[in-house]
Amino acid sequence: MTAQDYATNKLSYAMNCDSSSGKTKTGCLFSQHHIAVINGGKKIELNRDSVFGYRNCKQVDFRFYENDDKEYQILENKSMVIYSAAVRKNSSDGKTFMLVPAYFFSRTLSSEILPLNVNNLKRVFPDNHKFHDSLDVEFHNDNNISTFDAVHKMYKVNYLLGQSLAN
Repeated sequence: MTAQDYATNKLSYAMNCDSSSGKTKTGCLFSQHHIAVINGGKKIELNRDSVFGYRNCKQVDFRFYENDDKEYQILENKSMVIYSAAVRKNSSDGKTFMLVPAYFFSRTLSSEILPLNVNNLKRVFPDNHKFHDSLDVEFHNDNNISTFDAVHKMYKVNYLLGQSLAN
């Protein structure tokens, strides 16, 4: 699907999740640049660069971004889009690694995906000084920047951005 398809909830290739005849593979053994969609026994290969993302059978949406090999889970699409993705974290000895969740954002569904931190938020919203001030008060050194606000039922940074845009 495209960003516009996602925004209007239109899937390009829908499949029956209860059937074994439908599958999506987002990375092949030798190439992370293709997506194979198997629907009704027919295999369709798509260039990952030409696809916005996909929705899995649990109704969770993911976005692809440029040549990045990550699949960004769309957590929230409000004043900005918030994502999570698995990133490598090396062990203290540097010999092994594990995948840990990290948070990212984009201004719109089709704009650049950046790590979710105060500096990037200020850079993407340069003229919104009310938002900058709120970030400085709420998130000292990026602590808890990915906090979900249960009262407002949204991520705190999205709430702060929305409030700064409303006034």
